[in-house]
Amino acid sequence: MHINPDHYLETDSGRVFTSERNQIAWAKCFHDFENEVINNSSVQIVYVLIGCQASGKSTWADKKIKEEPYNIVFDAILVKKVERASILRITTQKNLQCIAVLFKTDLAICLERNAKRTIDKIVNQQALKNVFAAIEAPCLNEGFTSIILVGE
Repeated sequence: MHINPDHYLETDSGRVFTSERNQIAWAKCFHDFENEVINNSSVQIVYVLIGCQASGKSTWADKKIKEEPYNIVFDAILVKKVERASILRITTQKNLQCIAVLFKTDLAICLERNAKRTIDKIVNQQALKNVFAAIEAPCLNEGFTSIILVGE
């Protein structure tokens, strides 16, 4: 299962972002995550993707889901430890592996990729820079079973 708040921002005319819609999208993601973990016994691994916008997370997620359709890829920025805590709590309770995937893509590359996106998917440049600056690298004592580094 590929969980991404952007999926809930899509409309027939493209992605529509508002603060309210974003809040609802995140709530739906966590609901879907909990529901899948509770009701799908084939889930063994949860991948938590960590990185700023345009760092390559969704491309990586699409490939991983094709390889492991029975596992969960939580594809969102999740740059702060506090943002990841509830995912880790649930995976620990369910005795699942929780693997952090940290995207070490250079800021210049993220900005370049972002500029090439369709208008409805472009992230405000300063917001992207703020997210990049706010990344707290994952660590094993946070509760992850392992950490994968993806860099360019």
